[in-house]
Amino acid sequence: MNSPQERDAQILALVQEFIDVANRLKDEGKPMEIINASLMLASGTYATYLAAGNNGYLKEGGIRKVSEAYKTNLERVQEIKKAQLNPDGKE
Repeated sequence: MNSPQERDAQILALVQEFIDVANRLKDEGKPMEIINASLMLASGTYATYLAAGNNGYLKEGGIRKVSEAYKTNLERVQEIKKAQLNPDGKE
């Protein structure tokens, strides 16, 4: 089994791959809003597949669980961005 550090490194590497694809699509002239919506839809589709398989769907509790995971990840991204842009912690 991977250590937490190895897992984090794998996640960050894959995140960079997704960002690279998104940037390539942007450079090809695709609208950023369409790219973002597509990434979100792909992620939601994959999260549903992970939770329910190819022939299933998320019930209300599953939707809440996935939504909370997105919220948590988005909050983490914002904390990281804030620390990068405002290292002194001033508002």
